[in-house]
Amino acid sequence: MQSKIVFLATARTPFGRLGGALASLPATTLGGEAIRAALKRSKLDPGDVEHVIMGMVLQGGAGQAPARQAAYNAGLAKTITFETINKVCASGMIAIVHAARLIDDGEASVVVAGGMESMSNAPYAALGARYGYRFGDGALVDLMVYDGLLDPWSRLSMAQAQSKVNADLKITREVQDEFAFNSHARAAQATADGTLGVEIVPLRVATKAKGKLVVDEIPAQARARVPVHAGGNGASRLWGHEPAEDLAPDPTRFMPYLSGDAPFTLVDKDEPIRADASRESMAKLAPLDKGGSVTAGNAPGVNDGAAAVVLASDDYARRNGYEALGEIVAHAAAAWDPAYLALTPAMAAQKLLDKQGLKPSDIAIWEVNEAFAAVAWSTANLLGLDPKTLNLQGGAVAFGHPVGASGARITASVVHQLRRRGGGYGVAAICSGGGQGDAVLIKVS
Repeated sequence: MQSKIVFLATARTPFGRLGGALASLPATTLGGEAIRAALKRSKLDPGDVEHVIMGMVLQGGAGQAPARQAAYNAGLAKTITFETINKVCASGMIAIVHAARLIDDGEASVVVAGGMESMSNAPYAALGARYGYRFGDGALVDLMVYDGLLDPWSRLSMAQAQSKVNADLKITREVQDEFAFNSHARAAQATADGTLGVEIVPLRVATKAKGKLVVDEIPAQARARVPVHAGGNGASRLWGHEPAEDLAPDPTRFMPYLSGDAPFTLVDKDEPIRADASRESMAKLAPLDKGGSVTAGNAPGVNDGAAAVVLASDDYARRNGYEALGEIVAHAAAAWDPAYLALTPAMAAQKLLDKQGLKPSDIAIWEVNEAFAAVAWSTANLLGLDPKTLNLQGGAVAFGHPVGASGARITASVVHQLRRRGGGYGVAAICSGGGQGDAVLIKVS
């Protein structure tokens, strides 16, 4: 970044299991609530937000313009511009990077970015059905797998491909299980001692109204913001337009909220964490692929959740008296053979550090997404780090991996961990389908 881009706030939902506590909520509802909570924590006027970028991978069946839906759900104005990004597991991270670049370019002062996913709501599709099947049976295709978890080159699932890579790279079952055990233990501890409270916003999931959240007050829609380069005061015919009554979205109808005395279930913790995990129980789990080393214990689950951050120029924050939580300094990306996800976070991280003239030992906090325990372990190994220095609060093996949201979760987590230790540099790194790696450098002074 050529200018200083700062975090004003972050928020994420708890992460849920497949078919679990959050399964009734679409990704756009989860994303909207993460945005709403982040804005509330930032204390800024929602009308100052100029753009929203949200990552989402499993967009089939979500409806048109998912990021726009999430922004509206959060109470943002009709004049908010938006983008929905799919870079598989890196979607939430690259959304934040694009937001920072937009501010760096001078195109905006305040942007909200993050990621959202409801893997529980991913639909099945009848591929080829539009023009009919000429002969034989048709099949329903699980889009959660097809669009999110299947390598389109080898036609292997991510778990199958990772098992083969583990064998090639000589990553043993034992080191994977040990890393995964520590992930659960650390996540359970961070939950028990309240460390994650600064990251998570509790959800009150309505029990009698599917897809709704219970809130104290339904958010009002933010003031419309006329672009400063388009007349500014809205006096022109174009920006003074008023829609017909039946064509203006009614917030009370489309927002996924209930207020008042509605019954709800409180979800305030990440559902997948296993506080009772043990090395012995992990060792007994059968591999997901015959003869492989990836198991349900050393791989993340299939999950629901969302995370969002509020980014602003340092100039905007100073002029308006907002506290900066930290600074996003730089980003780097790498790509390699599609099956070799395990190599790409280290590649991206090394490229990032080289650009900044830093060494791995200069980084105080490392968050590497545990697409598999083997990915995080091999990142440490390739960078010459002790694996115990990564993911100090646990990782995706414990928290879960709602694919569009995880990149935003680990980025925000680095900010808060750096603040607790009193500052320094942190790196969040992630792999994604297609053999991609991304890493961001964060600084807290």
